Amino acid sequence: MSQPKTERFRRILEAARKRDGSSGTDTMIVNSHLTQMRMFMLRQGLEFYPSQDTFGFRKSFLAALIEENEIDARLEGIIDDFLIDGKGLWYFRPVRDTYRLMWFSKDNYRAYYDPAGELEEVELIYSFTVRDTLGSVGAMPSDGGSIRYVKLQVRRDVIKESITTEKPSFEVGIQSLNYAPNSTRTLRNSLGFIPAVEAFNTMRSTGMDATGEFDWLADHIVTHDDLVKNIRANITFYGNPTLVSSRPKQDLVESGDGEEFRPTISSQAGFYAANRPSTRVSMPLGGGGGGMKVPRIIANIEATDRVAYITPDAVSGDQNLYARQYREELRNALGGVDELGVSTGATAYEIKSLFGRAATTASRKCRGLLTYGLCKLLALIVFHEEQIFRDSFAAAVGLEPPPVPVREEFPDPAQFEQAIQAFQDARGKFESALEAKIREAVQNRQLPQGVVGLIPDGDRRVEWRWKGPVFEESTEDILNSSIVVRNLQELGVNSIEALRYLFPDKTDEERSAMLSGYPFRMAQATQQSIGTFLSLIQNMRQIPHPQAPDLPLLADPKLDLTPYVYRALEFLKRELTYAGQYNDGDGSGDPAALDPIQRGRADRGLTAGDAGGPSFVPDDSSSGIYPGSAGFGAPGQPLAGGVPGAPRQLERDAVLPAPGVRLTDDPTGGPYPGGLPAGTGELPGGSVRYGAADLNVPTNAGLFPGDAGTGPELQQRVERSRERRVSAKRQQRKS
Repeated sequence: MSQPKTERFRRILEAARKRDGSSGTDTMIVNSHLTQMRMFMLRQGLEFYPSQDTFGFRKSFLAALIEENEIDARLEGIIDDFLIDGKGLWYFRPVRDTYRLMWFSKDNYRAYYDPAGELEEVELIYSFTVRDTLGSVGAMPSDGGSIRYVKLQVRRDVIKESITTEKPSFEVGIQSLNYAPNSTRTLRNSLGFIPAVEAFNTMRSTGMDATGEFDWLADHIVTHDDLVKNIRANITFYGNPTLVSSRPKQDLVESGDGEEFRPTISSQAGFYAANRPSTRVSMPLGGGGGGMKVPRIIANIEATDRVAYITPDAVSGDQNLYARQYREELRNALGGVDELGVSTGATAYEIKSLFGRAATTASRKCRGLLTYGLCKLLALIVFHEEQIFRDSFAAAVGLEPPPVPVREEFPDPAQFEQAIQAFQDARGKFESALEAKIREAVQNRQLPQGVVGLIPDGDRRVEWRWKGPVFEESTEDILNSSIVVRNLQELGVNSIEALRYLFPDKTDEERSAMLSGYPFRMAQATQQSIGTFLSLIQNMRQIPHPQAPDLPLLADPKLDLTPYVYRALEFLKRELTYAGQYNDGDGSGDPAALDPIQRGRADRGLTAGDAGGPSFVPDDSSSGIYPGSAGFGAPGQPLAGGVPGAPRQLERDAVLPAPGVRLTDDPTGGPYPGGLPAGTGELPGGSVRYGAADLNVPTNAGLFPGDAGTGPELQQRVERSRERRVSAKRQQRKS
């Protein structure tokens, strides 16, 4: 595809993504397909639930997490990005006692995998807004406006955060060498793994990559846009009828320039206006208008004059049919259905079946976005909550993990190997003792004080389902499904399996919970069958055997009915005692996390790579040095906050602006290492903060240099400062 068409295709996609109706795009293929996919992917809403929840805490935890992050409201825009780009990244960050879930489109992240296919590093870029107020950095023209950019480099041991006024880049080159962030800090990753999951829409057969939904039809979409543009231009140009006449134009529509008077057909017929008198000597019949005026106009046309209206065919039938067929073919190639061209469906059932193609396509998209994306991310959060439970439980019961040996403390390699072996033995005993105490506390349903997190409960998978269908089922459909369930039960199918036809979106555990009542019909039928078997046995005891008249028929071992009675009793017992099934976690969904030795080294501010692989320890200076250049810590060198040997701050305790947040002050001049504290005169980049510090910094309101005060005195000074500012503004308004 040529460069102009490529640019037009990109403009069509961005207009659909941003929902910009003034972009000059005429084709509605992209917009219609996105709307249809959103409808079938979201339907009446999504619900996320744990695959196993013995104690009932996981479901409420997930519901609160989804509601707090407003995932339901964000999914429409996320689906647009996912379909247009072909992939995206789910990322979460612990923020004190909760988690912040974020979605990054294709242009805002880079994911790097190790040879085993596990995430090794993630780079993220997003922006936030600073409010333009007096004295704020966002109001200064020298720093590029009020938009700030955050770049995160996330690895299993550390997280590097950079905030800048210039948009950073993922590329390593001249631009990255000249890149100078306003503030940079290195934090310790308390999770021990990368809290991100990359979701793919249409994956290739090999490799961790995917293509966009519309990329392979780019040329066809641009062609359809040209076709629609031409049709619209024809309608605009030829939509109004055209007057054709052999008379001059001035005789038909013009009366003259200025006050000059030129006879026209209408004036000769007696028509006149306030500024256009009639050229007839006498008034027309009927005074100021009547039925004779039109015949007089026609009568004034000579025999050689021709006047007629021509209404051209703006859009021919072939052109209209071709555009419609082209649109249907494109929608069909995308896996959807053209709602305006459903010509193959004659009945409601056929139309509903036809839309099943769009529903199937949407289900596949949901599998990539939700099953292998958001649900895996939520499973990682559950995994971390269980780790928090284990750590807090060990601290509550007084179990201390063995100290991690550090290579730098052992000059002799042999001694270090012995220390590693001793640590592994002690770690195994610690894990065994902790598991035993957790099992005992769970069985007794008595947890110690101070334990937080989620109780380990086997399988950690998270599932999703729709809250309702697109096409509502009628009462007749529900009745037919219930008839199918009853017929299956009469055939001997267990109730949980049969109820799948009536409640297809519920899990087996939920169906088991629904069967907690007494099935009187099933019990009555089973009891009658047992009574039939018993009466048959009684009759067989009284009837002699044909081949042995001295023995009853019941004595024949081939006619033993006891197993059938047992089977009927077992069936009755199962129908009355349905219960959920516990699935132990197999560890297949666990993330590639740091081992205890690597975690201990990271906690001390050391590189974690010495114990098990390469490590990434960025420099904490504001020089903007990124991977591929000098400035990284050497193996074993403690780097934390720019101070060797100092413990790093946890990322969950570090304040970081969220995308789109409007702040009252610039965080680049705030608590970030490498930046100047708020209230100073000089700022990074040579900007000057005008005004006094007590006016620019709300936390220092009312305090003068060298002034001290806490508690009530500080509050009083704050109130006095606020009153002085209010009175000054009033005085300024009066003046």
